[in-house]
Amino acid sequence: MFRHFRIPLAIFLLLIIVLSKSLNGQADEQNSKEENYLDNIGNYYEMILKTDSTNYDALTNLGVIYQQSGNMEKSLYYFEKAVKFNPKKSRAYHNLGILNSIIGRLDEARINLNKAAELNTTSSNSIRQLGIIHLQNNMPDEAIKLFERALIRDNLDTESLLGKTLAYWLLKKYENVLTQVNEIKALGLKFKRMELLLADVYFKIGDYEKALKYAKLDESENSSQPEGHYLLGNIYRINGEIDKAESEFDEAFTIARKSPNPTLTLSLNIYFQFNNNQTIRTNK
Repeated sequence: MFRHFRIPLAIFLLLIIVLSKSLNGQADEQNSKEENYLDNIGNYYEMILKTDSTNYDALTNLGVIYQQSGNMEKSLYYFEKAVKFNPKKSRAYHNLGILNSIIGRLDEARINLNKAAELNTTSSNSIRQLGIIHLQNNMPDEAIKLFERALIRDNLDTESLLGKTLAYWLLKKYENVLTQVNEIKALGLKFKRMELLLADVYFKIGDYEKALKYAKLDESENSSQPEGHYLLGNIYRINGEIDKAESEFDEAFTIARKSPNPTLTLSLNIYFQFNNNQTIRTNK
């Protein structure tokens, strides 16, 4: 009787709870409540599988639950079951591909995501994810080819445009980076911290006037982040403005000390989060 029953609101709430952090002194109690909530939702879907062992929603949602709680072995089990019993669903392969990339099984991830792209010939999602995986693993040439494939399907796919731009940045092909950013602007699109990337590129090609311009723009919008301050410090130092440089460096180091994952220079992680919280979704 559970075959067609879905509770997307519950999954939405689940993801919010799992990804949120306690901001007060009751962290242990809150964590305990979260674990109980996960257990209750998990038990619910386990109950569904007792009457319908091939139920796609139950298998997929259990995969999401265990992935978000850090039990990759069980998550893999349920995502593999979802693929086995639902071989025509591209989302099943996509989810399995993302999980395989998270646990380091890159060959399997490529197979899964290519299969997802084959089943859904209109979406750029799985091809883009493959591009991001190659970017993450320092294979920018291969990443560019994949992002270009994704853009054939959707020429306004901002993440693929960004991915291609960052691949050129990794290759130190800075003129290509500037060309890509201009194309993105011409499409009326923008990505986060675009000004920081431009400032970094202009700094590296020695155009300190434009580097200063874009670094200031980034700092005005992201003053709580250390990278813009640090880059500004370097620009001021090169320009001989030592007091301004020291002020920016002090600000950058102060902010970085308060961060659990401090970084002072531009990195791919600013644009793509390469960690266990990659998006695994439950929709078809």
